[in-house]
Amino acid sequence: PFSEGLAAVRVGERWGYIDKEGTMVINPQFDDAYSFSEGLASVLVGERDGYIDKEGKMVINPQFDDAGSFSEGLAAVSVGDRYGYIDKEGTMVINPQFDDAYPFSEGLALVQVGDRMGYINKEGEQIY
Repeated sequence: PFSEGLAAVRVGERWGYIDKEGTMVINPQFDDAYSFSEGLASVLVGERDGYIDKEGKMVINPQFDDAGSFSEGLAAVSVGDRYGYIDKEGTMVINPQFDDAYPFSEGLALVQVGDRMGYINKEGEQIY
C-alpha cells in the first residue's frame, strides 16, 4: 500500500519505492522494505533493520532484529529477544525490556512481558 506518497515494490530480489505515478524514486537495494511513517521507513539490509528517509538515505543504520513504524516520534525495535523504543535519531529512549511492544497512540503503548500486558508512557513508566 501507499504510505506518505510512496509504496514499497520488489524488483527481482530487491526492494525499492515508487511514487503514485509509478516512477522508481528509491532504487531497489533492500532485502525488504516497509511503509513510511512520520517520514521514515524501516528496511532490511542483510539480517538487520534500519531506517531510511524519503530520499532513500539511511538515517538510522541497520542494527535491529526487528523495527516497527514510527508513531508519536518513537518506534518499537528489538535487540535480541527484547523490545524497546528509539527516537528518530536512533537513540534508545526506552531500554529493551519487553517481550513485545506496539506503537504509541495517544501517548501510550501496549507492551508485553511474559503473559502479562500493560501500557507504558513515553518515559517507559508502566501506567496500567
